[in-house]
Amino acid sequence: MLYVLIVVLILVLLSLAIGYYVFNSVFAYRDKGHKAEPDPDYIDSDKDLMRPTARQLYAYQAPLIKAFNELPFEEVTIRSFDNLTLYGYLLRGSKEEVVICVHGYKSAMENDYCDKAKIYMDRGSTILFLNDRAHGKSEGDYLGFSEHDRRDVARWVDFINDIYPDARIYLHGVSMGGATVIHCANMHLKNVCGIIDDCGFDSIVNISKYLMKDVYHLPYFPFGDLAWMWSVIITGISFNTSMGADCVKESSVPILFIHGKEDHYVPCWMSEMMYEACTQPKELHIIENCGHAAAYMMAPKEYTDAVNRLLDGKFK
Repeated sequence: MLYVLIVVLILVLLSLAIGYYVFNSVFAYRDKGHKAEPDPDYIDSDKDLMRPTARQLYAYQAPLIKAFNELPFEEVTIRSFDNLTLYGYLLRGSKEEVVICVHGYKSAMENDYCDKAKIYMDRGSTILFLNDRAHGKSEGDYLGFSEHDRRDVARWVDFINDIYPDARIYLHGVSMGGATVIHCANMHLKNVCGIIDDCGFDSIVNISKYLMKDVYHLPYFPFGDLAWMWSVIITGISFNTSMGADCVKESSVPILFIHGKEDHYVPCWMSEMMYEACTQPKELHIIENCGHAAAYMMAPKEYTDAVNRLLDGKFK
Protein backbone atom coordinates (compact mmCIF):
# COMPACT_ATOMS: atom_id res chain seq x y z
CA MET A 1 0.00 0.00 0.00
CA LEU A 2 2.82 2.40 0.86
CA TYR A 3 4.48 1.58 -2.47
CA VAL A 4 1.28 2.49 -4.33
CA LEU A 5 0.99 5.79 -2.45
CA ILE A 6 4.61 6.65 -3.26
CA VAL A 7 4.06 5.88 -6.95
CA VAL A 8 0.89 8.00 -7.00
CA LEU A 9 2.67 10.87 -5.27
CA ILE A 10 5.54 10.71 -7.76
CA LEU A 11 3.10 10.75 -10.68
CA VAL A 12 1.21 13.72 -9.22
CA LEU A 13 4.42 15.68 -8.63
CA LEU A 14 5.70 14.82 -12.10
CA SER A 15 2.44 15.95 -13.68
CA LEU A 16 2.55 19.21 -11.70
CA ALA A 17 6.13 19.76 -12.83
CA ILE A 18 5.30 19.14 -16.49
CA GLY A 19 2.27 21.44 -16.23
CA TYR A 20 4.49 24.15 -14.74
CA TYR A 21 7.07 23.63 -17.50
CA VAL A 22 4.39 24.11 -20.16
CA PHE A 23 3.02 27.23 -18.44
CA ASN A 24 6.45 28.73 -17.88
CA SER A 25 7.69 28.08 -21.42
CA VAL A 26 4.59 29.78 -22.85
CA PHE A 27 4.06 32.69 -20.43
CA ALA A 28 7.46 33.58 -18.95
CA TYR A 29 9.24 36.02 -21.23
CA ARG A 30 11.57 38.95 -21.01
CA ASP A 31 12.30 40.41 -24.43
CA LYS A 32 16.01 41.19 -24.57
CA GLY A 33 15.82 42.60 -28.09
CA HIS A 34 18.37 40.18 -29.57
CA LYS A 35 16.63 37.15 -31.01
CA ALA A 36 18.69 34.32 -32.47
CA GLU A 37 18.58 33.82 -36.22
CA PRO A 38 16.29 30.92 -37.16
CA ASP A 39 17.91 27.71 -38.36
CA PRO A 40 17.65 27.68 -42.18
CA ASP A 41 16.87 23.96 -42.10
CA TYR A 42 13.97 24.60 -39.70
CA ILE A 43 12.32 27.37 -41.72
CA ASP A 44 9.26 26.06 -43.60
CA SER A 45 9.96 22.52 -42.41
CA ASP A 46 7.15 20.32 -41.10
CA LYS A 47 8.07 21.50 -37.58
CA ASP A 48 7.84 25.20 -38.41
CA LEU A 49 4.46 26.61 -37.37
CA MET A 50 5.07 29.57 -39.69
CA ARG A 51 5.18 27.34 -42.79
CA PRO A 52 4.68 27.51 -45.75
CA THR A 53 5.49 31.24 -46.16
CA ALA A 54 8.07 31.75 -43.40
CA ARG A 55 11.18 32.06 -45.56
CA GLN A 56 9.42 34.37 -47.98
CA LEU A 57 8.09 36.48 -45.09
CA TYR A 58 11.50 36.92 -43.42
CA ALA A 59 13.09 38.04 -46.70
CA TYR A 60 10.19 40.37 -47.44
CA GLN A 61 10.29 41.99 -44.00
CA ALA A 62 14.05 42.62 -43.73
CA PRO A 63 14.30 45.88 -45.75
CA LEU A 64 10.90 47.08 -44.52
CA ILE A 65 11.93 46.72 -40.87
CA LYS A 66 14.97 48.92 -41.44
CA ALA A 67 12.83 51.66 -42.98
CA PHE A 68 10.14 51.27 -40.32
CA ASN A 69 12.64 51.78 -37.49
CA GLU A 70 13.69 55.11 -39.00
CA LEU A 71 10.18 56.60 -38.73
CA PRO A 72 9.80 59.64 -36.41
CA PHE A 73 8.15 57.87 -33.48
CA GLU A 74 7.26 59.63 -30.25
CA GLU A 75 7.80 57.33 -27.26
CA VAL A 76 4.88 57.38 -24.81
CA THR A 77 4.03 55.41 -21.67
CA ILE A 78 1.09 54.39 -19.50
CA ARG A 79 0.70 52.47 -16.23
CA SER A 80 -1.10 49.15 -16.47
CA PHE A 81 -3.86 47.99 -14.13
CA ASP A 82 -1.20 46.01 -12.22
CA ASN A 83 1.26 48.92 -12.09
CA LEU A 84 3.62 48.05 -14.96
CA THR A 85 5.09 50.74 -17.19
CA LEU A 86 4.06 50.00 -20.77
CA TYR A 87 5.59 51.66 -23.81
CA GLY A 88 4.03 52.74 -27.07
CA TYR A 89 5.32 54.55 -30.13
CA LEU A 90 3.18 57.29 -31.62
CA LEU A 91 3.34 58.35 -35.25
CA ARG A 92 1.28 61.52 -35.33
CA GLY A 93 -1.08 62.27 -38.18
CA SER A 94 -4.77 63.11 -38.22
CA LYS A 95 -6.47 64.03 -34.96
CA GLU A 96 -9.68 62.50 -36.29
CA GLU A 97 -8.48 58.95 -37.03
CA VAL A 98 -6.22 56.89 -34.77
CA VAL A 99 -5.21 53.25 -35.20
CA ILE A 100 -3.79 51.27 -32.26
CA CYS A 101 -1.60 48.42 -33.52
CA VAL A 102 -1.03 45.35 -31.32
CA HIS A 103 1.72 42.88 -32.21
CA GLY A 104 1.83 39.12 -31.79
CA TYR A 105 3.27 36.50 -29.44
CA LYS A 106 6.95 37.14 -28.68
CA SER A 107 7.00 39.44 -31.70
CA ALA A 108 7.41 43.20 -32.08
CA MET A 109 5.77 46.16 -33.75
CA GLU A 110 8.45 46.30 -36.47
CA ASN A 111 7.90 42.64 -37.37
CA ASP A 112 4.13 42.78 -37.60
CA TYR A 113 3.59 46.32 -38.94
CA CYS A 114 6.63 47.20 -41.05
CA ASP A 115 4.44 46.54 -44.10
CA LYS A 116 0.89 47.28 -42.89
CA ALA A 117 1.83 50.71 -41.50
CA LYS A 118 1.73 51.96 -45.09
CA ILE A 119 -2.07 51.57 -45.17
CA TYR A 120 -2.50 54.05 -42.34
CA MET A 121 0.34 56.38 -43.33
CA ASP A 122 -1.22 56.72 -46.79
CA ARG A 123 -4.49 57.71 -45.07
CA GLY A 124 -2.73 60.24 -42.86
CA SER A 125 -3.89 58.43 -39.71
CA THR A 126 -2.25 58.78 -36.33
CA ILE A 127 -0.80 55.36 -35.46
CA LEU A 128 0.07 54.05 -32.00
CA PHE A 129 2.28 50.94 -32.05
CA LEU A 130 2.37 49.07 -28.75
CA ASN A 131 5.03 47.13 -26.90
CA ASP A 132 2.98 44.47 -25.14
CA ARG A 133 3.86 43.70 -21.52
CA ALA A 134 7.18 41.81 -21.29
CA HIS A 135 8.03 42.91 -24.84
CA GLY A 136 10.42 45.65 -25.92
CA LYS A 137 10.80 48.27 -23.19
CA SER A 138 7.50 47.41 -21.50
CA GLU A 139 7.78 45.94 -18.01
CA GLY A 140 6.57 42.51 -16.98
CA ASP A 141 7.92 38.99 -16.63
CA TYR A 142 4.89 37.16 -18.05
CA LEU A 143 2.96 37.58 -21.26
CA GLY A 144 -0.60 38.85 -21.07
CA PHE A 145 -1.62 36.30 -23.73
CA SER A 146 -4.51 38.54 -24.86
CA GLU A 147 -6.23 38.46 -21.45
CA HIS A 148 -4.17 41.03 -19.54
CA ASP A 149 -3.33 42.61 -22.91
CA ARG A 150 -6.96 43.57 -23.57
CA ARG A 151 -6.99 45.47 -20.29
CA ASP A 152 -3.75 47.17 -21.33
CA VAL A 153 -5.31 48.15 -24.66
CA ALA A 154 -8.22 49.68 -22.76
CA ARG A 155 -5.69 51.90 -20.94
CA TRP A 156 -4.14 52.88 -24.29
CA VAL A 157 -7.59 53.78 -25.61
CA ASP A 158 -8.00 56.08 -22.59
CA PHE A 159 -4.60 57.59 -23.41
CA ILE A 160 -5.69 58.36 -26.98
CA ASN A 161 -9.02 59.77 -25.80
CA ASP A 162 -7.12 62.12 -23.50
CA ILE A 163 -5.00 63.59 -26.31
CA TYR A 164 -7.51 63.28 -29.18
CA PRO A 165 -10.96 63.39 -27.55
CA ASP A 166 -12.84 63.53 -30.87
CA ALA A 167 -10.89 60.81 -32.70
CA ARG A 168 -12.33 57.69 -34.28
CA ILE A 169 -10.20 54.88 -32.86
CA TYR A 170 -9.55 51.54 -34.57
CA LEU A 171 -7.84 48.47 -33.11
CA HIS A 172 -5.60 46.34 -35.35
CA GLY A 173 -4.03 43.13 -34.05
CA VAL A 174 -1.85 40.41 -35.56
CA SER A 175 -1.76 36.85 -34.14
CA MET A 176 -1.94 37.18 -30.33
CA GLY A 177 -2.59 40.86 -30.99
CA GLY A 178 -5.55 39.81 -33.10
CA ALA A 179 -6.90 37.82 -30.17
CA THR A 180 -6.33 40.84 -27.94
CA VAL A 181 -8.39 43.20 -30.08
CA ILE A 182 -11.12 40.58 -30.54
CA HIS A 183 -11.29 40.24 -26.76
CA CYS A 184 -11.80 44.01 -26.60
CA ALA A 185 -14.88 43.75 -28.82
CA ASN A 186 -17.35 43.43 -25.94
CA MET A 187 -15.65 46.03 -23.73
CA HIS A 188 -17.37 48.90 -25.59
CA LEU A 189 -14.33 51.14 -25.34
CA LYS A 190 -14.95 54.85 -25.82
CA ASN A 191 -14.61 56.06 -29.44
CA VAL A 192 -13.48 52.67 -30.76
CA CYS A 193 -15.18 52.37 -34.14
CA GLY A 194 -13.82 49.14 -35.62
CA ILE A 195 -11.50 46.16 -35.23
CA ILE A 196 -9.07 44.42 -37.61
CA ASP A 197 -8.19 40.87 -36.56
CA ASP A 198 -5.33 39.37 -38.58
CA CYS A 199 -4.93 35.65 -37.75
CA GLY A 200 -5.89 35.95 -34.09
CA PHE A 201 -6.91 32.94 -32.01
CA ASP A 202 -10.37 32.86 -30.46
CA SER A 203 -9.40 31.92 -26.89
CA ILE A 204 -6.45 30.80 -24.81
CA VAL A 205 -8.10 27.48 -24.06
CA ASN A 206 -8.68 26.62 -27.72
CA ILE A 207 -5.26 27.69 -28.98
CA SER A 208 -3.56 25.84 -26.12
CA LYS A 209 -5.52 22.67 -26.95
CA TYR A 210 -4.53 23.03 -30.60
CA LEU A 211 -0.83 23.58 -29.87
CA MET A 212 -0.34 21.05 -27.07
CA LYS A 213 -0.22 18.23 -29.59
CA ASP A 214 1.99 19.94 -32.20
CA VAL A 215 4.46 21.71 -29.90
CA TYR A 216 4.61 19.64 -26.72
CA HIS A 217 3.32 16.29 -28.01
CA LEU A 218 1.32 15.92 -24.81
CA PRO A 219 -2.35 15.24 -24.09
CA TYR A 220 -4.27 18.29 -22.92
CA PHE A 221 -5.49 16.36 -19.89
CA PRO A 222 -3.87 16.60 -17.44
CA PHE A 223 -0.94 18.73 -18.64
CA GLY A 224 -2.84 21.55 -20.33
CA ASP A 225 -5.22 21.77 -17.41
CA LEU A 226 -2.28 21.92 -15.00
CA ALA A 227 -0.66 24.68 -17.07
CA TRP A 228 -4.00 26.51 -16.79
CA MET A 229 -3.90 26.04 -13.01
CA TRP A 230 -0.35 27.44 -12.79
CA SER A 231 -1.41 30.39 -14.96
CA VAL A 232 -4.26 31.27 -12.61
CA ILE A 233 -2.01 30.95 -9.55
CA ILE A 234 0.94 32.94 -10.93
CA THR A 235 -0.55 35.45 -13.37
CA GLY A 236 -4.25 35.48 -12.56
CA ILE A 237 -5.04 34.52 -16.17
CA SER A 238 -7.70 31.88 -16.75
CA PHE A 239 -7.77 30.27 -20.17
CA ASN A 240 -11.52 30.66 -20.72
CA THR A 241 -12.28 34.16 -19.43
CA SER A 242 -12.49 35.64 -22.93
CA MET A 243 -14.03 33.51 -25.68
CA GLY A 244 -13.83 35.10 -29.10
CA ALA A 245 -17.25 34.01 -30.31
CA ASP A 246 -18.91 35.49 -27.22
CA CYS A 247 -16.91 38.72 -27.55
CA VAL A 248 -17.92 39.33 -31.17
CA LYS A 249 -21.56 38.48 -30.45
CA GLU A 250 -21.56 41.37 -27.97
CA SER A 251 -19.59 43.75 -30.17
CA SER A 252 -21.02 47.14 -31.11
CA VAL A 253 -18.46 47.83 -33.88
CA PRO A 254 -17.70 46.30 -37.31
CA ILE A 255 -14.94 43.70 -37.53
CA LEU A 256 -12.57 42.66 -40.31
CA PHE A 257 -11.24 39.10 -40.10
CA ILE A 258 -8.17 38.16 -42.18
CA HIS A 259 -6.46 34.75 -42.10
CA GLY A 260 -4.07 32.63 -44.13
CA LYS A 261 -5.67 29.42 -45.36
CA GLU A 262 -2.47 27.44 -44.70
CA ASP A 263 -1.89 28.84 -41.19
CA HIS A 264 -0.38 26.11 -39.00
CA TYR A 265 0.07 28.33 -35.93
CA VAL A 266 -3.50 29.61 -35.54
CA PRO A 267 -5.92 27.59 -37.66
CA CYS A 268 -8.19 29.65 -39.91
CA TRP A 269 -11.30 27.89 -38.61
CA MET A 270 -11.01 30.15 -35.57
CA SER A 271 -11.56 33.25 -37.72
CA GLU A 272 -14.33 31.49 -39.64
CA MET A 273 -16.09 30.58 -36.41
CA MET A 274 -15.83 34.11 -35.03
CA TYR A 275 -17.00 35.60 -38.31
CA GLU A 276 -20.12 33.46 -38.18
CA ALA A 277 -20.76 34.53 -34.57
CA CYS A 278 -20.23 38.26 -35.20
CA THR A 279 -23.46 40.27 -35.15
CA GLN A 280 -22.04 43.54 -36.50
CA PRO A 281 -21.05 44.50 -40.08
CA LYS A 282 -18.16 42.22 -40.98
CA GLU A 283 -15.89 40.81 -43.66
CA LEU A 284 -13.84 37.61 -43.75
CA HIS A 285 -10.82 37.27 -46.03
CA ILE A 286 -9.14 33.86 -46.25
CA ILE A 287 -5.88 34.23 -48.18
CA GLU A 288 -4.88 31.24 -50.34
CA ASN A 289 -1.41 29.63 -50.01
CA CYS A 290 -0.73 31.80 -46.97
CA GLY A 291 0.85 30.83 -43.65
CA HIS A 292 0.78 32.64 -40.33
CA ALA A 293 0.89 36.46 -40.28
CA ALA A 294 1.70 36.67 -43.99
CA ALA A 295 -1.65 37.86 -45.36
CA TYR A 296 -0.53 41.38 -46.28
CA MET A 297 2.54 40.07 -48.08
CA MET A 298 0.46 37.56 -50.04
CA ALA A 299 -2.50 39.83 -50.84
CA PRO A 300 -1.58 43.49 -50.24
CA LYS A 301 -4.36 45.01 -52.37
CA GLU A 302 -7.09 42.80 -50.92
CA TYR A 303 -5.83 43.53 -47.40
CA THR A 304 -5.53 47.29 -47.98
CA ASP A 305 -8.91 47.62 -49.70
CA ALA A 306 -10.65 45.73 -46.87
CA VAL A 307 -9.03 47.89 -44.17
CA ASN A 308 -9.96 51.07 -46.05
CA ARG A 309 -13.57 49.93 -46.40
CA LEU A 310 -13.73 49.37 -42.65
CA LEU A 311 -12.25 52.74 -41.79
CA ASP A 312 -14.44 54.47 -44.38
CA GLY A 313 -17.58 52.97 -42.81
CA LYS A 314 -18.47 50.85 -45.84
CA PHE A 315 -18.89 47.46 -44.18
CA LYS A 316 -22.34 45.90 -44.48
